[in-house]
Amino acid sequence: MPILSAILAIAGVQFAATGAAWGLRRREDALKRQLPYIVSLAVGVLIATALLHLMPEAVEQLGNGRLVWGLLGGSMVALFATERIFFVITGNDAEPEVGDPCAHNQQTQGHHHHGPHSTRPMNLILASMLHSFVDGAAVAVAFLTSTRIGWVTAVAIALHEIPHRMGDFAVLVHMGLPFRRALRLAAIAGIPSLVGVALVLFAGGYSARYVGWLLPVSAGSFLYIATVNLLPELQSECKLPRVLLQLGCLCAGIGLVVLVGTLG
Repeated sequence: MPILSAILAIAGVQFAATGAAWGLRRREDALKRQLPYIVSLAVGVLIATALLHLMPEAVEQLGNGRLVWGLLGGSMVALFATERIFFVITGNDAEPEVGDPCAHNQQTQGHHHHGPHSTRPMNLILASMLHSFVDGAAVAVAFLTSTRIGWVTAVAIALHEIPHRMGDFAVLVHMGLPFRRALRLAAIAGIPSLVGVALVLFAGGYSARYVGWLLPVSAGSFLYIATVNLLPELQSECKLPRVLLQLGCLCAGIGLVVLVGTLG
C-alpha cells in the first residue's frame, strides 16, 4: 500500500536523521570529516532522482508541455523566495563572509544547508521544519506515483536530511543549548515531514489524477536543495584529493539512482 509505505519511509528517514544527530555527542569530529562526502553523495542522488525518475514520470503522465517545465522552474524560484523572505523577516539575513573560501574551510564543513546560521535557535528550527514539510510531501507524491520511485525518493531524502539534522544539532549545541534540549529541538524539526505526507495522501485520495502535477514540484525542490543549498557547501574544499573524492561520491550517487532504475 502506498500510504503505509510512505509513512514507514518518512518515519525511517526521521529516525535515522535524529539517530545520526544523537551519535554526534561522542563522534562529532569524525562525523564532521565525513559530512562533505555524504553531502556529495546526496547531491548526486537528488539530481539524478529529479531528472531520471520524477521528471520522466511527470512527462509521461502530463505530457511534455511548457506547464510541466514551468512548474519545475517555478518551484525552485518559490523555494528560494520563501527562504529569503523568511530569513529577512526573522532578522537572520546575515552578510556573507568575504575572502578566500579556503580560509574558512574548517568553519563551513558540517554546517547545515539552509542558509545563514541564526543566533536564535527557533529561527533555525523553523527553517528546518519548512524543509521537512517539503521532504514529506515529496516522498508521498513519489509513492502515489509508484513504489519504486517512492523508495528512490526516500533514499534521496535521507541522504540530505541526515547531514542536515546533524548540522542543525551541532549548531544548536554551539549556541550553548544543553545536549538534551538540542536533540529534542532537532527531532521536533522533522515532525512537519509527517504532516506533508498526510496532506498529500489526503489530497491524493480524493483527486488522484491531480497528484501527477506535484511531480515537477518535487523535482524542482530536489534540484533546488542540491544546487542551491548543498553544492555551495562543497566549494570551500581546496585540496585536490578531497575534491576528487567528493566528485567520486557525487557520481556514485548518480550511479546508485541509475542502478535502482535499472533493477526496477
